[in-house]
Amino acid sequence: MDNLFKDLFKDKVFYYFADISNIPRGSGNEKTISDYLVDFAKKRNLEVAQDKALNIIIKKNGSKGYENSPIVIFQGHMDMVCEKNTNIEHDFNKDLLKLDVEGDFIKA
Repeated sequence: MDNLFKDLFKDKVFYYFADISNIPRGSGNEKTISDYLVDFAKKRNLEVAQDKALNIIIKKNGSKGYENSPIVIFQGHMDMVCEKNTNIEHDFNKDLLKLDVEGDFIKA
């Protein structure tokens, strides 16, 4: 791993991006990522709910001084599109993604 890669992943957002990239999560295979997010919320004492379909909701109160501010909602998918070049051997049900930094891009 080159120094740029190491330095980039010291930033929390990229650290967690790399962390979840280690979780196989193609469509229909979301249990591990769903459980990861539930655990993430619980470790931070956030309100969290997970339904039978593995959808989750995480709630965090506003920071001090912003308790009465408008609510912000983020929505996203936990699964990922499982595409690869035909000459690449990769089992999206069990293999980790191999991340690489190329200029301003992170690629797998």
